[in-house]
Amino acid sequence: MTLLRTLTIVAAIALVGVACGSDSSVSSPIGDDGSPDTDVTVSSTVEAGRGWLEEGALDWVGDSDEFAGDAASGAVAMSDDGADLADERSEDSIAPVPPSPDNTPLSAGSIDDGSDVSAYLEYRDRILGAGVSVRPLVITESTLITVVGNNGLPVLDATVEFWDPTADTDMPLVSLRTTADGTVRFLPAAMTADRFDRFDIDIVVGQVRQTISFDRGEDEVAVELPVAGGIDGSVPLDIHFVLDATGSMGDEIARLRDNMTSIAEQIAALPSQPDVRFGMTVYRDVEDLFVTRTFDLTAELDDFLDALDLVSAEGGGDYPEAMDEALADALDKPAWRRDGAVELMILIADAPPQVGRQVETPYTTSALAAVARGVKIFPVAASGTDDQAEYVMRELAFVSGGRFVFLSYGVDGAATGDSTDISPDDYDELPLDQLVVKLVEDELAALAGESVGSEPSTTTIDPVQTTTTIEQ
Repeated sequence: MTLLRTLTIVAAIALVGVACGSDSSVSSPIGDDGSPDTDVTVSSTVEAGRGWLEEGALDWVGDSDEFAGDAASGAVAMSDDGADLADERSEDSIAPVPPSPDNTPLSAGSIDDGSDVSAYLEYRDRILGAGVSVRPLVITESTLITVVGNNGLPVLDATVEFWDPTADTDMPLVSLRTTADGTVRFLPAAMTADRFDRFDIDIVVGQVRQTISFDRGEDEVAVELPVAGGIDGSVPLDIHFVLDATGSMGDEIARLRDNMTSIAEQIAALPSQPDVRFGMTVYRDVEDLFVTRTFDLTAELDDFLDALDLVSAEGGGDYPEAMDEALADALDKPAWRRDGAVELMILIADAPPQVGRQVETPYTTSALAAVARGVKIFPVAASGTDDQAEYVMRELAFVSGGRFVFLSYGVDGAATGDSTDISPDDYDELPLDQLVVKLVEDELAALAGESVGSEPSTTTIDPVQTTTTIEQ
């Protein structure tokens, strides 16, 4: 199989998706306002490998009505302390003019905001202070929890349960899952509604449960469990792409599609031979030909690449697009494996979500649901990205533990907003497909013991209170 597949132009297809199978739902710990909300759920109720999950015709090209109505208010510009700020953006804002399209290979850079949290919070304050409209999510405080085994390797899919010391209940207040590097980021204000100054948490892996306590304000907490970390042999790996297919992506959609093809083929051919499945959610906007279309996670690479060949860019109208709906569907519709699998979402977009529209599941809720599920998000910013889009994508990456990726153009700059704090000295340029493959390889390498991050240096936790091993 060659790395570049022949792209097929298809005006319309008629496929029928079937949504059935096992149900693996998880409650989202927060509501739209950042407070705990047990009514919001993200579930997977479909079997793997069933192709397109929407019923009926999956038309890609056709007449679309431009969205022109005033959306119901569902978002405000807010500082991280919750103060309202003036929204200086127009509801019908025009997309920034992207660099002139060309046929050169796409290059990209990436940054990890989690490596310098104070600088990232300063960036957020500056963007919010400029009146950029976003959905509020308070992350002025966060604690990075790292779980390793007794062999020093990270523990994937450890459940981190936060309990309410004031309530007599057998249900945790918040339940999160560690990712491939054994980490998960806890956001006390967003996840516990600012109610506690000290936290009792249980770390659960199989039949082992370990209880620790730590004070609010800790930057990092490290926990070692009496179990082996890492994974021997082939690592289960689910990668789900989320792709903006509106008209503003038209100048780059073919090259991005080629890169997705190359990424999938390179990952499937990695020497570590991961047990990999690929899926995809494609989105446009309301009153377009469709809002979202989801292709289920499948181990059949050719099936995924054939579906990718069908994608074309059209519609959109105004600048913001239906990213809220796409992220919710990407978590809800595919048959993610969950237990014991590395789960990654790669979001490729050039525009922010419709933050002025009331939606069932805002992107902030999806971000926190991803943390509860152990899904790590890697947003990729394409040309035309503005301050609002960069802010949203960096937030998705920071909360879920991913990196913010952006197309780069050498001396012409990068796909970031005008007010970004990212300079050319902050990143190295690589071909986009190579960069994304490297990020995936880093996830797998930690589990194999090939690359283990340094231990937290700012940790102060109480001695372990209890460690329980339950005999079956």
